[in-house]
Amino acid sequence: MLYLDYECAKQRYQDAQNSVNAILNEAEELFAMTQPNSVRVDKERVSGGKQENVFEAYLIEKERRCIDQRLLEAKSLLEERKYLLKLKEQELRSSKESFDRIYRYRYIDKLQGWKIAKMIGYSKSQVYRILSMMGQEIKDATKCD
Repeated sequence: MLYLDYECAKQRYQDAQNSVNAILNEAEELFAMTQPNSVRVDKERVSGGKQENVFEAYLIEKERRCIDQRLLEAKSLLEERKYLLKLKEQELRSSKESFDRIYRYRYIDKLQGWKIAKMIGYSKSQVYRILSMMGQEIKDATKCD
């Protein structure tokens, strides 16, 4: 049953997307510190003190966290996961097994149960029973490796 392998590949692809998103959020938070802030009027005005260059602090923190390098690696992993997902989808589409065909029609092609039943030659209730069994197997398959 190739549809379980496809589900694992899809889950790994989503995990890679989440890691890229997390790195981008971190970079966005760092960039936000370079933007101008409003004047604070609740404190007493005092001249003197240390002037801080916000842009230099941003660059130093960005280098310290290795954001560019991590983002590049995460994007590379994302592209590889996308490629693997496409390969699994092609395998799934070429499969002749009935469960794989039902999965493909329902979850990839987004067809309704009665259309699937018509295409495969099963009754509508049998298609829904198979989809129900698949749903349970898919829940278990999302805990892959």
